[in-house]
Amino acid sequence: MNESKRLWLIRAIALIGLGLSIELALIYYRANFDKTALYSFCSINDYIDCDGVAKTAYSQFAGIPLAWWGIFFYLFVLFMSIVNKINWKWIFTPLKVFKNPLKYISVLGLVSFVISMTLAGISLFKIEKICILCVATYFLDFAISLIATDFKNGGFIDSIKTSLADFVEGVKQYKVLFTIVLILGIGFLTYTNITYVFTPHLKYSRAIKQFSNKKHNPYSIVGNQLGDKGGKVQVILISDYVCPMCRVMNMMLHKAVKEYSGIEVSHYNFPLDKACNPDVNVQIHNGACFLSRVAIAAGHQGHYWDMASKLYDTKAYDTKNILKLAKSLELDEKSFWYDVVSEKTGKELTEDIKYCQKQEIDATPVIIVNGEKYVGLKTYDKLVEILTDKGAEKRS
Repeated sequence: MNESKRLWLIRAIALIGLGLSIELALIYYRANFDKTALYSFCSINDYIDCDGVAKTAYSQFAGIPLAWWGIFFYLFVLFMSIVNKINWKWIFTPLKVFKNPLKYISVLGLVSFVISMTLAGISLFKIEKICILCVATYFLDFAISLIATDFKNGGFIDSIKTSLADFVEGVKQYKVLFTIVLILGIGFLTYTNITYVFTPHLKYSRAIKQFSNKKHNPYSIVGNQLGDKGGKVQVILISDYVCPMCRVMNMMLHKAVKEYSGIEVSHYNFPLDKACNPDVNVQIHNGACFLSRVAIAAGHQGHYWDMASKLYDTKAYDTKNILKLAKSLELDEKSFWYDVVSEKTGKELTEDIKYCQKQEIDATPVIIVNGEKYVGLKTYDKLVEILTDKGAEKRS
């Protein structure tokens, strides 16, 4: 195949890739910015899920969505495929440094494919979700690289050597221009990585990980009172001890009452467990009812909140480990275990669930602050904003 035909074929494939990348960019936008958007056509199930992949931290690099990097790549390939036709005009004089466009396309396609295979591994083994449109672009990248490579004259090795040599020569020839472009590029990537302007989900994820990555609650208090008794900011926490996001919310509230005054936190159990919650039709958090009983029983001996933190931190779902926790809190083990299985504790749990039903709770965590309900886990900054707006004040 002569060079002209190869270039036309590369253009055709690049246009297909560009179309797919634009669609992926739209999917990314809808998944992360449009709360009213319907599922994308390529979100078929829990495994084949373009939207699910788009919402992860792996859908971006340097604060820019991978779909946008894809758009840039295919536009650059298209540009390289016609660069020899436009470099004669005076305004495009610097483009004369691009002496071997097919070799550059060969290298870029190969690099893109290697990156694509890395992303495929992350999808398969880390995210455990597949974006079928992403997979399609992986093959397109490899096809572009294969078509651009002259295997009769050195193949990929020659393409890499030539590309590096031309790059060094171009930098030497246009040092000022290269420096300006480099500074602008680094500045833009720094801006996108710091501001999260294109990756709001990543900002949220990193803010939550500051708490979820902690092995234990460093702000945990001892006793049944969390915050200032009679505080003007009354917070009701509704949670489930098997819910990982509830663990984070519990930790955040413990931190908040240490840093801000005028907050009192009360807790209502809403285990998403069919064993005690009549609102649960499909079993979600097996054992959550039992753990709620454990916390309530610990509260009878003045250790509600410290037991709550230990339940979240240790995931002690069996009798043996629960008794270890009771011992670590120096509880009367006989009385404690009697309370765990007692009718009195069962009634207290039922009352908690009934309260939550009246509040129309169907998921956890939820906080109600001075009567205003907030569903789902917030970042710590957002939680503080809510609390201070209601009257909490920074401790001196």
